[in-house]
Amino acid sequence: MQQLSTHSVEFPIHLSAKTITRRLSVTVICLTLAGALSGYFWLLRFPFPATKWFYQVFSLNEELNIPAWYSSFTLLFCSGLLKLITAIKTKDRYFIYWKILYLIFFYLSLDEAFSFHEIWIIPSVRESLHLNPLFYETWVIPGAVLVVVFAFKYLKFLLHLPPKTRYLFLIAAVVYVGGALGMEMVGGVLRVDFGRRTLISLIGIFVEEFLEMVGIVIFIYALLSYLSSLKESIQLKIYISEK
Repeated sequence: MQQLSTHSVEFPIHLSAKTITRRLSVTVICLTLAGALSGYFWLLRFPFPATKWFYQVFSLNEELNIPAWYSSFTLLFCSGLLKLITAIKTKDRYFIYWKILYLIFFYLSLDEAFSFHEIWIIPSVRESLHLNPLFYETWVIPGAVLVVVFAFKYLKFLLHLPPKTRYLFLIAAVVYVGGALGMEMVGGVLRVDFGRRTLISLIGIFVEEFLEMVGIVIFIYALLSYLSSLKESIQLKIYISEK
C-alpha cells in the first residue's frame, strides 16, 4: 500500500501592532457614529420603518448586533494574544497571572455576546434596599468588588512588566473600567434624574460604549507590542489525522 508523504504548508501572517490599532480605531469611530445615528432615530421614535432596523443593527445599547459582536470579537482576540503569551511564559514566575488573564478575557468575550452580568440586575434588591441611583444597575456592586480584588492581586504583576507595557496596561484598564463600570454607574444617575429616553442619558451610553471599545484597542496594542518584544515570530502547528 502506498503511503502518503507528509509535508507542511506555510501560511505566514504578519501582525503589525500599529496597523491593527489604526484599523481598529477607525472601526470604533465608525461604530460610534453609526450608534449615534441609531440613537437619534430612537429619540425620534423611529420616523420611518428602516430606522428601527438600523437601530437594532447598530445601537450601542442593544445586544446581539454589530457593535456587540465587534466588542466580543476584540475581547476574544485579547484572550488569544494572552494565550500566546501564556504559552511562552510557561516557566515564568507570573505564568499563572497570564493564564488567569486569558481566562478572564475569554469570559468577558462571552459576556459581551450573551450579557451574563445581567443576572445580577435585580430591581427588587434595588428597591428594597433603597440603593443610590449610582447602583441602579445592581451588577455594578459585585463588579466593583471584583475590580478592587483584581487590582490588589495584580499589583505586583503590573509592577514587574516593562515600563511601556505597564503604562499601556494601566491606561487600557482605566479607560475600559471607567466605561464599563464608571459610566454604567453615571448612567444609572442620569436615567433616574432625566429619564431613559432622553438625550443626556443617550450621551452617557455613547461615552460608556466608546470608552470600552477604546480601552480594548489600547490593550490589544499593548499585547501585540509586548509579544513582539518576546518573539519576532511564533510558529503555530496544526496536525490533521483520520483517527
